[in-house]
Amino acid sequence: MKLFKQQEAQSIVVHGKNLVCPHCNHDRFWTKKVLLNSSISTFFGFDWADRAANCFACEECGRLEWFVRQ
Repeated sequence: MKLFKQQEAQSIVVHGKNLVCPHCNHDRFWTKKVLLNSSISTFFGFDWADRAANCFACEECGRLEWFVRQ
């Protein structure tokens, strides 16, 4: 998947549990850290101050799973 720079998908553990896709039951994901932009911070140029989340894309079906804490 082009948006995710990793060459290979990985098994992911979130809060002590293995992440499994709820759609296809696959267990390997590409990962990317993304900013959770708000319109007010973007307006004032403070995008860097927004919170980040971990986004995981299923290698098999492409479903996205998001976690603010990991």
